[in-house]
Amino acid sequence: MENIELKLKVKKYLELDNVSILAGAGTSWHLGAPVIRNIPDELKKELTSEIETYFGNSKKDPSFEDLVNCLQASKFLTEKNGKSTETIDKSINKMQQWLFENCNTDNTTLKNEEELLKNNRYFYHELLIKKLLQRPNNLQRANLFTTNYDMAFDYALDNLGVHYINGFMGVHNRFFRPEVYEYDIFYPGESVSGKVHRAEKVLRYYKIHGSLSWVSTEPTVSNIYGIEEISLHGGFSPSTEKQLMIYPCVSKKTFTLDLPYSELFRQFAHAINKPQSVLICLGYSFYDEHINDLIFQALSNPSFTLIIANYTPKENNKTETKDNIKNPVKNDNLQTTDNFQNPNNTIQNLKNLRDPRIIFTDAENEEQSTFIGFVKNIMPDLYEEDENKIIAETMKTVYNKEQNNEPE
Repeated sequence: MENIELKLKVKKYLELDNVSILAGAGTSWHLGAPVIRNIPDELKKELTSEIETYFGNSKKDPSFEDLVNCLQASKFLTEKNGKSTETIDKSINKMQQWLFENCNTDNTTLKNEEELLKNNRYFYHELLIKKLLQRPNNLQRANLFTTNYDMAFDYALDNLGVHYINGFMGVHNRFFRPEVYEYDIFYPGESVSGKVHRAEKVLRYYKIHGSLSWVSTEPTVSNIYGIEEISLHGGFSPSTEKQLMIYPCVSKKTFTLDLPYSELFRQFAHAINKPQSVLICLGYSFYDEHINDLIFQALSNPSFTLIIANYTPKENNKTETKDNIKNPVKNDNLQTTDNFQNPNNTIQNLKNLRDPRIIFTDAENEEQSTFIGFVKNIMPDLYEEDENKIIAETMKTVYNKEQNNEPE
């Protein structure tokens, strides 16, 4: 599909009442944020005993998520037995400390040397937000969901002066209060009738795997869930007493049952199951089963549209297997089909459905499927598109009049 054709199609869906973006690791890759599926070598040396304890002499290296899963499960069982979790907490803290030091995009090394990014590394994050906020103000607020722990979108929103509703309340002390997601922002009434006007630069923002800025603390009267949002510029560092609220566990769905994740996933499911909803997946590789299940569920809604932009270089792009061609996956069997639970097959099997409600960009085309390419070439500037349409109509009218004028 050509860029212009795809751009016009995306523009049409952005004008629906319910628009959501799901941003995965691919949206932070150009900033130098690491992909944490594998345990980095320097961290692996520090966790040798833990890896041997849980995985023995397995020839296959465990992933970062696998080890965190084991540590969290072990901590849960140890606490249930009334024993000390000090050793396990130290291991978890090592992993969190590594994430904290390597995922803060203010300090990472850019992988893209574009001049725009050298001047402002969050340029394309800001551009996506600006284009998203151009939607008519009478529509529902746009939702920005991300699986990333880093602060790229947080910093971009702050740079633009956009007010974002992220589930926390407070100024100097910000605590998790899920009821905030139901709030909105309006200008006070300025007319005799006292009518209020909805503020324009507002976005609903959900970090569904947690954040480098979320800290687990002791619950209090004002912080009943024991979750605090802190600034990374104050010299904070995670510890066994103040662990980060992050969720790098893609295979254990049961961890999503606790706050804040249960509320965040409830909000995600609610947003994409509304009538006339569109979900645009950017840099999301469909490796998270718990998220995939909610997306598959939304496909039962006839008015739901799914747009997928996930760049896959040609050498890594897998073609359809014989098994996929022989046994195409049916719409009514999404959640029980093994192919859909295998992250290597999920996107391909979604393509095999040939469902017109699922729209793919060209996975091998950087101009369409990378985060930068999509924001720059496919995500429409609604103001610009409307202005171009008006100019085109004006010139067409003027030109036709000149052609129809007969000489004196």
